Amino acid sequence: MNAESKVNRVVGNSWFAAILAVLELILGFLMLSFPFILGAAAIWVAGFALIVIGLVHIWNCVSRRGHRIWNLISGCLYIVAGSVMVLLPLASLSLITLIIGLALLVGGILRLIVAISMCRQIGSAWRFFNAIVSLILGAMVVWSWPASSLWLVGTIIAIEMIFSGWSLLFISLVPKEK
Repeated sequence: MNAESKVNRVVGNSWFAAILAVLELILGFLMLSFPFILGAAAIWVAGFALIVIGLVHIWNCVSRRGHRIWNLISGCLYIVAGSVMVLLPLASLSLITLIIGLALLVGGILRLIVAISMCRQIGSAWRFFNAIVSLILGAMVVWSWPASSLWLVGTIIAIEMIFSGWSLLFISLVPKEK
């Protein structure tokens, strides 16, 4: 039996997928109780990932021809950004939260413009609703910033874990064809 068929047997096993789904759901709900810890940990891990990416760029600068300046500059920027995220996770978390809030506001404004310009087309009410939700969420995040930094990123990750767990659980419950 080759490695690919072994992987397919494990991944295709509905009991295994169901157990993974339940674990992901438990972790998601647990992390939803501690969003600040999850957000800070995510920033810290992302910082280390950026440092590694920066080192790879610098290694490419040294070991390969072409684009050396670009690899050196981008490698240094990645290392600096990653180091800041690792050394100052709270400030980084606060900045990322502000960026998310502003992105929601800008996205909501753009969606509102599109909804108004397409007001006579099918689905324009949903576009308008989507724009209003984005504007409200963005306003909530920006208005409560920097306090929103304590919960936003971790809550988003935890909710994603919960929905992913539910999806995997439902997929594992679907009868398999033989």
